[in-house]
Amino acid sequence: MIAMEDNKVAASIITNSTNGILSITVTFSNTGETSYFLNKKLAFHNGIYTISCLSLNAEGKEIKRRINIKVKPSSFPDDYIEIKPHSSHKGSLILNEYFNLPDSGIISIQYQASPRNPITGDVDVINSAITEIEIGDY
Repeated sequence: MIAMEDNKVAASIITNSTNGILSITVTFSNTGETSYFLNKKLAFHNGIYTISCLSLNAEGKEIKRRINIKVKPSSFPDDYIEIKPHSSHKGSLILNEYFNLPDSGIISIQYQASPRNPITGDVDVINSAITEIEIGDY
């Protein structure tokens, strides 16, 4: 079952570009009345990007990841972060470490994930709006 219309977790992106380093912070907000359990791999736990959940584009072309990482299966509850009702969790990531970013231009970034809920087994959809940032001497 895909629980798209009853999605209670929203994602929003804040970007920062300083001295050629592009970082993002994604805020996961639980708007529901019960706790939400988010896989740590989807929340950039400890600043690590493992599961593909970001879409990056420059001038209409996809920006590729530097490397693909083999991911071990997650186990509940150890590999999950509990986001209590009406609370949020922030995860940060330095994009230069994981993507082949251009030296300059406008980059569009979107968070997109369809994790399986460890409690209900449903597939949840978590998408952010597209965020754009200008980097380098564009």
